[in-house]
Amino acid sequence: MRQQKERILVLAVDFDDDLSRAGIKTPIYGYKQVLDAAIRFALYDPEDSDLNALFAVLKIADELSSKGYDAIPAVVAGSETGGTTASLMIRKQVEELVKKTRADGVIVVSDGSEDELVVPIISSLTSIYGIRRVVVKQHRGVEETYLLLARYIRKALTEPRFSRLFLGVPGVILIVISALSLAGMLREALLVGLMLLGAAMVITGFGLEDKILSAILETPVSMVSYAAAGLASILAIALLVGQLYGAKSITPQALASSLDAFTGLVGFAAGVMIFGHILSKLISGTIRPGRESLYVVIAAVILILLDKIGEAIRLMDKLSLDEFLSALVQVDFAIYTILGIVVVGVMWRLAGILDEALQAEEKTTSQTSSLSSEKSK
Repeated sequence: MRQQKERILVLAVDFDDDLSRAGIKTPIYGYKQVLDAAIRFALYDPEDSDLNALFAVLKIADELSSKGYDAIPAVVAGSETGGTTASLMIRKQVEELVKKTRADGVIVVSDGSEDELVVPIISSLTSIYGIRRVVVKQHRGVEETYLLLARYIRKALTEPRFSRLFLGVPGVILIVISALSLAGMLREALLVGLMLLGAAMVITGFGLEDKILSAILETPVSMVSYAAAGLASILAIALLVGQLYGAKSITPQALASSLDAFTGLVGFAAGVMIFGHILSKLISGTIRPGRESLYVVIAAVILILLDKIGEAIRLMDKLSLDEFLSALVQVDFAIYTILGIVVVGVMWRLAGILDEALQAEEKTTSQTSSLSSEKSK
């Protein structure tokens, strides 16, 4: 009995979807199809490193075929925005390719470390036999270094995924600093600029950009509510800083009053945001009562703890760490904190059980309706 050849998918990964700029749609598989795509991309942008990965896929497939394997060259791409969106698109395309080609395993070919971020995603779908990174050979002269630097600068300026970070964020910071400087608040301008820079670094570092955009743009209701909550939060921080900065001497009473005003505005912002989020989910039909209730409980616990901190500050005669800790003990802050953690933990568990039950019920209802429609036919 003739033994079947082991089928291997030799896969080029274009994480930021440079191929789409040349009008090439992925996924692509098959020697002729990948070769046509490589030639088309070479005519569009012969300097892009993704081009080397495409030809490397064809070369590796030839080498494996000569050794008796059934090697299939293929290409998948993510998204210009990068992040979670790109990863999900690559997962979907790899899943489609594995199903169509019935490959036993995959060799991943990439032109950089960013493309290799999807290796765990691919390994969850099929076996990975190897990872091949393509490094372009070139003369490291001064002129080539300048050309390479200019290429990456152009990439940062023209590609949306990079231009938002390298142009958009610095642009907002410069506008804010300039506006506050004209108002005679240079010190405050620098502080606000650093806050904006820190917020941008946190959002980018934790990959929150896609989640924030999808939440804001889900419905017009969510957009308005998040905008109002954001403005209220900015106003709360500005008032707190302004009151403390404008005071001749910061006393416990003044600090407590400022904190009360801050807590009130933050509570308003949280209420508007949660209300808009729940209403948006109701409109889109994707509401999960358990999860939404958990958000309300978390916001309530945070506000109660902030109120207790303000109450503790009022009991102080002077601002010192010893008196602050003693005041926290007097207002039972530790007990409220422990109770808050317990309440949130219990609510989190109940929310999971409730949402799972609702999903199971929806699934059962959907299956029942499908069977009924099939019977009626």
